[in-house]
Amino acid sequence: MKPFSYALPLHRFDLNLLPPSARKIGSEAFKDAVITHFVTQYAGKGETAIVTVDDKEIRVLSFATGTDPMQFVQDILQSGQIKEALPFLEALAETRKDDANVLYDLGIAYSELGRYEDAVERLKTCVALAPLHSNAWVGIGVAYTRLNRAKDAKEALNKAIELDPANGYAHRNLGAVLGNEGDYDGALPHLREALHQLPEDPQAMFGLAHALEKVDDINEAARIYRSLIDRFPASQVAEMAREARTRIAQKNLRSNAPGGFRPDVMMYIASALDTFDKLGPKKRQEIAFEIALLGQRGLDINDPEQKYALSTLPGKYSGLHLLALMYTAFKQIDPTMNSGADFDAEYKMAVGARDKKD
Repeated sequence: MKPFSYALPLHRFDLNLLPPSARKIGSEAFKDAVITHFVTQYAGKGETAIVTVDDKEIRVLSFATGTDPMQFVQDILQSGQIKEALPFLEALAETRKDDANVLYDLGIAYSELGRYEDAVERLKTCVALAPLHSNAWVGIGVAYTRLNRAKDAKEALNKAIELDPANGYAHRNLGAVLGNEGDYDGALPHLREALHQLPEDPQAMFGLAHALEKVDDINEAARIYRSLIDRFPASQVAEMAREARTRIAQKNLRSNAPGGFRPDVMMYIASALDTFDKLGPKKRQEIAFEIALLGQRGLDINDPEQKYALSTLPGKYSGLHLLALMYTAFKQIDPTMNSGADFDAEYKMAVGARDKKD
């Protein structure tokens, strides 16, 4: 049988089930008698019960005798059902007060559910019991980060690294804290070590690439962003990597043009305006969405080669030409839509030139 947990408000418990001397709610005798009652009741059914009593409710966790309830909880946690696992963890923590692993899992669960103060409390108890528990120090650092307590976060993460220099999560999170403070030079060694220890972690890849971009090591940043997109296209940070690659490409694009204005982009936009006038709104939308889909892997807008083809529009196009087409379409469909490009000056010039012709 699977473990089962439920909570019973104190006012719904029948005091007549207890000895007369133990019926004062809140007393130690009451708590002991309640625990004895439920443990005995479940033992009669061949089950083991873990019972906790506080000022509001009685919580019971029952499972088959001989079953390890912690393994059941671990299975729930690994499936991502943190909220569902929480009652079991809380019940276990009440009865296994000296079990560092239970306290660690409970602290991490609290942190994931946004209860950061509770997380710090449980994780600090964990490291008091197990001072070498590096991951618990990482958890403390993460919770402090989410509480905007950067100084405390750095201390905890440094402690984790001191205990385990190969803890990639400690390096990744410390690098992130330092980066948030603008100390990218200090963050880089930790972020490099994080990726060395966690080569399959897209967040470690993104963190390093972002820091490299901030210190103007654009080429390496672009390479890591591209690798992240290729290897983890569906990851949460892949879209951020795509935006970063576009940002880098535009920076390079502007730096190569006098005054930052691109006449070639203006001509592409002017041509796109004429094309969309002829083809109409429906076809314009189809073209824009096809380019957007193609661009999910990143358009190479600094390469002038006409190497891209569309099913919605004949011909071959450079990455820059496609981006200008998409920008124009989105500008007409919804001016507030983010197309990932900033061709506002070129667009205004192209529209102004058309107005003069008219």
